[in-house]
Amino acid sequence: MLKYESHHFGENTLFSHYHPINLNYPVHLHRSFEFISVIDGDLQISVNNRNLEVKKDECILILPYEIHSLSTKKYSDARICIFSPEYVKTFDSMIYGKFLENPVFNLSHNARALILDKIFRDNVNVLEMKACLYLLCSEVMEHTQLLISVKNDYELLHKILNYIQNNFTKDISLKSIADEFCYSYNYLSKYLNNVLGISFVDFVNQNRINYAAYLLKNTEDPITDITYKCGYSSIRSFNRNFLKIMNMTPKTYRNF
Repeated sequence: MLKYESHHFGENTLFSHYHPINLNYPVHLHRSFEFISVIDGDLQISVNNRNLEVKKDECILILPYEIHSLSTKKYSDARICIFSPEYVKTFDSMIYGKFLENPVFNLSHNARALILDKIFRDNVNVLEMKACLYLLCSEVMEHTQLLISVKNDYELLHKILNYIQNNFTKDISLKSIADEFCYSYNYLSKYLNNVLGISFVDFVNQNRINYAAYLLKNTEDPITDITYKCGYSSIRSFNRNFLKIMNMTPKTYRNF
């Protein structure tokens, strides 16, 4: 189930960091960079359909709008820093329309001590943060190179995905979005399939079912009411899509 994290767009939340143990996180994307350092154990990370293993003392940098997921087989202790492209504008311009041949790397000894000490603190100032993040970007480029990818209109992607997440409970269609943003229906259909790897309908259904799953677990609303709250006009369609995505019926999920 693909999730678009619009809260990591890089406007209001410019920087955040986490310390997860045994991390498992489903397929998602966002506009911000994501830096992960594995302190112990190892992480399995999929980036744009590339399956990568990040071991103890290794790092990975995930670029804006790269579709990725994270999982732990046995044990992982990691540090994650998600930061806005606004912090590293020069590097962000360099990587536009490109991808890292190998995003997994080792920090040099001197850089490791400085970067990991600074960016995972709550009281670091903006100038220190920018300096450390540019050093991080330099370290990445010491270990890999940039390759040309299919050029995507990332701002358009953000507008479309944000619009879907704000309106999936309504009766929306790809045609209405095409009209909203003044693009042709055929162009947007092909564009979303190429970038996301799923159709517009599938993405909308994933958002609706994800919301339904939340309501089933956190409210006592009747399933019929949840059906309409999630944007479905018929219970049959809701049940069919819920079963397809969650591999169980709404009633079974609520009681699971």
